[in-house]
Amino acid sequence: MYSFVKNTSISFAVLLLPLFSYAFKISPMVIYFSPAGNKATQVLTLENPGNEKTPVQIEMFTRAIDAKGEEVREKTTDFNVYPEQVVLLPNEKRNVRVTFAGTVKDDTEKSYRLIASQIPVEFKESNAGTKKPGVNLNFLLQYVASVYVTPDKAVAKVKVKDAKVLPGKKLEITFANEGTAHKVLHPKLIKIKSGTTTVLEIKEPKELDGTNLLAKTEKKVVLPVSKDLPKNVKVEMELAEIAD
Repeated sequence: MYSFVKNTSISFAVLLLPLFSYAFKISPMVIYFSPAGNKATQVLTLENPGNEKTPVQIEMFTRAIDAKGEEVREKTTDFNVYPEQVVLLPNEKRNVRVTFAGTVKDDTEKSYRLIASQIPVEFKESNAGTKKPGVNLNFLLQYVASVYVTPDKAVAKVKVKDAKVLPGKKLEITFANEGTAHKVLHPKLIKIKSGTTTVLEIKEPKELDGTNLLAKTEKKVVLPVSKDLPKNVKVEMELAEIAD
């Protein structure tokens, strides 16, 4: 029987062994659709590299950003998924067809989440020859993929909207995407200016790398800086040319 102990590392080891024995894989993790036509249907691949049957469920959700900058999801019927549930046999690969069936307005990209979940499996194991009750454990492995329905004319338009100096050598930068498509930021250089004077340059800031700005959204990011800054500053950003 599995026992829960106070030693954290041992506890995690006990829990993760059953989890990985039921693991599955999904690809791709970023999926682009057209609003109509051949590219309105895409195919994703599920793979079970393990030795046990693995039931998987596919669900689609809208994706939005609230006033606090947090992601909000709601179940959607904008897609047809076939099949929605599969049982992957050991070492099996299966294709799942996903078709966009919704509408797009104003040539603005729509963002979604595709969530592939391992359906919970009841797990019970006990030591032979003992009468102690077994422990029933439910494990759930979940992948959250990014989905974009992108009209041909959709384009991102990112700018630095505001910069605020915070105590403790920190700078809060507000980015705004005023365009009609998302943009994943890979900053090559950040210039911090006071008036026309550059007071600090930061090359490839890792805190900003990978920041995803959905169409017509804003996001605040706090960036540590190496020295005290003047009260009023402005920020210029140079992006690396890297595909999303």
